Amino acid sequence: MEETIEMLTNAIESEVLKAKNAPFSRTDIVVNKNTMLEIINRLRSNYPIALKEAGEITKKRDEIIAEAQDYANRVMDDAEAKAKALVADTEIVKKAQEQAAQIQAEAEDNYRKMDYEARSLAFSILDNSEKAMREGLATINDRKRKLVEN
Repeated sequence: MEETIEMLTNAIESEVLKAKNAPFSRTDIVVNKNTMLEIINRLRSNYPIALKEAGEITKKRDEIIAEAQDYANRVMDDAEAKAKALVADTEIVKKAQEQAAQIQAEAEDNYRKMDYEARSLAFSILDNSEKAMREGLATINDRKRKLVEN
């Protein structure tokens, strides 16, 4: 099973919670140095995985945007083809132009919505990944500081 940053952070927390208090202190604790260093090393080895996942998310977002653009282009091409196929009669041409404009506006609106949703999703996922990595790093730095202080 692949370890996540959250799992490793929980392992550190577990070690801290089961640690005994340092003599003459209510806040300082004594932890197994080797265990903590091993968990920290596993945490460090998982950072590249988190970065890879962020890259995959960015790639997926780009694919969604490309699909939305392709869809918009196909719809616009379709609208143009339909408009050209209509008879040159003034009323029919006017109606076709209105329909083409409406289809084009809908396609552009759909593209903007899909683009916004894809970007929002990617931003949210990347933001959550960044937050998790910052929290993990803060926990590591705190544990290192406590190890050095002891």
